[in-house]
Amino acid sequence: MRPPSTTESGRRPGRLGSLRLAAAAAACASCLAAAGCGGLTAATLRPFPQSTVDPLARLPAGKVVTEAVADAEAAPSLTMSGTVTDAGTSIGITLGFKRGRGCVGSVSYPNKGTVKLIVVGKAVYLKPDAKFWTTNAGAKAPLIMSLLNGRYLEASASDKTMADLASVCSLSTILNSGSATGTYAKEAVTTLDGIRVLPIKLSDGSTEYVTDTPAPEFVKAIAPTGSKVGAGDVSVSVDAPVTLTAPPASQVLNEDQLGLTPTPASTGPVTTARTRAG
Repeated sequence: MRPPSTTESGRRPGRLGSLRLAAAAAACASCLAAAGCGGLTAATLRPFPQSTVDPLARLPAGKVVTEAVADAEAAPSLTMSGTVTDAGTSIGITLGFKRGRGCVGSVSYPNKGTVKLIVVGKAVYLKPDAKFWTTNAGAKAPLIMSLLNGRYLEASASDKTMADLASVCSLSTILNSGSATGTYAKEAVTTLDGIRVLPIKLSDGSTEYVTDTPAPEFVKAIAPTGSKVGAGDVSVSVDAPVTLTAPPASQVLNEDQLGLTPTPASTGPVTTARTRAG
């Protein structure tokens, strides 16, 4: 058995993947059309008394992350919320996962609107708000909003243009994304919002916080501005309740009915091939 150590190098067993979440969030704009880390302050993080027994003291940092990843992947449900950064833009995310079924939530773009997202099995349902359509569809925004009339836009997750977007609901993809190599270092046990946590510093500049318990669970991931993975601040709640249901048929319009053709560029306009509601 390897002797205990606080630093490991080699293949990364996984991380919360803030950069992966940013890429998947940005795919919403591509398919249809945290810059700073202020979440932790001296008031919310404080050293834990050294006299307290640390149940993770004998585990190497990499092993702690591996166990936290396995715990998250096995959980029946899980939520993530916070901010990630893509191309210098801070994007807000709120996602709830149901293992083996899909996810539900929203992605918010500063000054560009919000997209509600539901993925159930291989079906993807999107509901961008008026600001999103106005920003991305230009002159065609009123027509698109009129045709949708508050309904969800449905597309198949097997559609190549939706593949990246649907993958945001794959916990395995998110938790195991990132560089293939890296180093991990344990930091001093502390408390975060009243929870006793063990911070683990990664060589890419990010820090992951897991519960300092015999079965560690992810609590938060933070990457400062200038880190290799991009700035982000994502909170995690393992086993948090999540309600996931597909919208009723009366509240759904598919791409063929709408006649909407997504452009390949994330900043490109949305075009419509037809003008019927189907």
